[in-house]
Amino acid sequence: MSQLSLLQQMAKILLPSIYLEDFEATSIKEQPEEWLIVLTEKPERVPAALQGNDVALNGYCTTVDVLPHAFSLKKIFLRFRRGRWKERASTGHHQNPYNLHLAKAKITPTLGAFLKEAFG
Repeated sequence: MSQLSLLQQMAKILLPSIYLEDFEATSIKEQPEEWLIVLTEKPERVPAALQGNDVALNGYCTTVDVLPHAFSLKKIFLRFRRGRWKERASTGHHQNPYNLHLAKAKITPTLGAFLKEAFG
């Protein structure tokens, strides 16, 4: 089994499946206080406004770090890398909108729903 295949299998175990539709795990890094799982937008996720045009991936937007749960010995953060897309003959950029975390909180919607139900 290749390292990338192993990484994808681990992602299916550790990550909410809603994220794996649009993102793929590209690295896992252990840091002193936490684990960091980097999720990169899949290359076929071209924004709807650019569908059918000659497009190019033009880098990535600012990353977003999100806490998916708080039930492990070390914190686990998901770092999302969203693509910045453009038409080849243009300088304007487009990106896909995603509901990656709750407004004003860097936690997943699933964790937010759990905390709301558990603690009101």
